[in-house]
Amino acid sequence: MNTRISSLEQENQKLKHLLSQTKKDMQTSLSAISHELRNSLTLIIGSMQLIEQDHPEIASVRDWSSIRSDLDHMQLFLQDLSSYKSLQFTRLNCCLCDLTAFLQDICHNCSSWFDGTHRQLVFSAPEIPFTSYTDAPKLYQAITNLIKNGLEALDSEGTVSLRLRNVTPEEAAYTGTEASAIEIKDTGIGLTSKQQEEIFRPFYTSKPSGTGLGLPIALDIIKAHGGTILVRSAPHKGSVFTVLLPRFPGPAE
Repeated sequence: MNTRISSLEQENQKLKHLLSQTKKDMQTSLSAISHELRNSLTLIIGSMQLIEQDHPEIASVRDWSSIRSDLDHMQLFLQDLSSYKSLQFTRLNCCLCDLTAFLQDICHNCSSWFDGTHRQLVFSAPEIPFTSYTDAPKLYQAITNLIKNGLEALDSEGTVSLRLRNVTPEEAAYTGTEASAIEIKDTGIGLTSKQQEEIFRPFYTSKPSGTGLGLPIALDIIKAHGGTILVRSAPHKGSVFTVLLPRFPGPAE
């Protein structure tokens, strides 16, 4: 019996190693393909911009703007795909972060998305300091993805609120350690129960111009910090995405 168990354990280790190597090989292949496609798209888009400069009248040609839009979408998709796949093998580079100042900077940088519209981005935080050990560039990407998601959920007007607060006792159970809560709330169209089950699945999207990777990227980044994202929503009642961020990052459950 012991010999049989030992043999199964060895086989299990071999399969784990094979699976890990297969994932790495797939990552390498996808990265290479994505890189080549992005280079080609960049050249095509650059050539089209030069054509427009030399021949402005071409902008009125039927389907020209549609082609430009499709190429821009492909470029965005490849950028998101590259970000999503690279997260699988990237370690965090954490340092102490003042979350209040960090989120204020994000609001300032994202405010241009709301300029000239009847939509607004607002920020609130307690006066007490909030600090956390985070990988600031990656956390920046996660939060901006969530703000963009909230903006896209709005109609012609509405509000996206970014709020920093303490976790509730119920929320603390998700991290099992001292944590902060970052809320991204929108007054948009809301989500059905089915959509809430699917939104973090890679490539799922209900938006015509969406890539289906923004929310999975955000979740992977927060999980890498040892946290998670909770969703509360209902159709026509907006959505609240709550990021639970431990003060000291660790492996997620």
